[in-house]
Amino acid sequence: MRYTTGELAKKLGVSARTVRFYDEKELLHPCEYSESGYRLYDEESVVRLQKLLMLKYMDFSLEQIAEMMQNDQSDLQKSLQEQEELLLDKREHITRLIDAIRKTKESSDEDFWANLRQVIELTKVREDVITQYKNTDNLNKRISIHDYSTAKTEWFHWLWQREEITGGMKILDIGCGNGMFWKRVAELLPEDLEIHLTDYSDGMLESARETVAEIMETYPEKHLHFVVEKRDAADFSYPTSGFDRIMANHMLYHLTKENRIRLYGRIKELLAENGKFTCTLIGLHHMREIHEFIDEYYPGIKLLSGGFDIWLETAEEELRDFFRVTRVEEQPNDLLVPDEEAIFDYVSSYSDESREMISRDRELFLERIRSRMNEDGCMYIHKSTGVVVCDHSS
Repeated sequence: MRYTTGELAKKLGVSARTVRFYDEKELLHPCEYSESGYRLYDEESVVRLQKLLMLKYMDFSLEQIAEMMQNDQSDLQKSLQEQEELLLDKREHITRLIDAIRKTKESSDEDFWANLRQVIELTKVREDVITQYKNTDNLNKRISIHDYSTAKTEWFHWLWQREEITGGMKILDIGCGNGMFWKRVAELLPEDLEIHLTDYSDGMLESARETVAEIMETYPEKHLHFVVEKRDAADFSYPTSGFDRIMANHMLYHLTKENRIRLYGRIKELLAENGKFTCTLIGLHHMREIHEFIDEYYPGIKLLSGGFDIWLETAEEELRDFFRVTRVEEQPNDLLVPDEEAIFDYVSSYSDESREMISRDRELFLERIRSRMNEDGCMYIHKSTGVVVCDHSS
């Protein structure tokens, strides 16, 4: 059986223009040509076009579709699994937005539009964060620039010294990311720890599981027990309690204040009587030179920190309603970056829009960075990160 472009389109309920589009993109090929030069398609073309239409309906990009159509079934299954996870995340976002809008509808007329706008903006920020940390690529780009730290003690070891973890403790790490903290301090871990790692991103959890497997294989004599679970810090719950330490590293500022307040209450319930809660935050002037550079040359780039409402300098006031804050400490640290490519990668990790914007004029971006380097060929960047340590009692 042979089909013309119009007949194939009619058979699958699409326009002839759609068929021609996939042909032009070299995703659909005619099996032969008629004597008059018209494209002709066969039953294999019908099956291929069905696949193309389904993948496009599922919101895969043309590049992803082209790759999947070339790869074997196992690669297709992996891609479909990733898309299923993305769709489930979207469904959850939509559910949360519907709930927030319903609450907003109960507000007074004079507050309605302001509240609704805030709901939409906060939801968009949350989606941006989830997209950014869908996998470890962006996180790795953000971390790599910190290889040029001037601190006497690198960040993870500095933080470890303030956690005061001893053997046999039960620990909960909320928003664990790829588990890099535990990998960096694995050699220092005492024996018989029970460590629960939670995150909302499936990509991060996959990397965390790989990290855990590596630690367990390297240090079997430590008798460590890890639990890795998907949990949403914005609406947190956990089936067990009695934790000696609960950690929330570089994640509180991604939550709304309402969600943070709810999370603090849950943390207090989950802590053992003598337990401690620690959280790491950035300061108000963190990466100031980068932000000034973006404001000057690329004001269209949106900084995630632009929406933050909790900082290292302000956290104690919020936390002391739930805990006794015993320490707020900033790590003495700055960056001297000799590699303009590292700064390019860092800024491109902000979002797809930022990557697209600076990639258009990549060489100009790099030249502008070089113009800000000192006589030693390094760009100075102030870094402000620290930890807040809290006891269970408020």
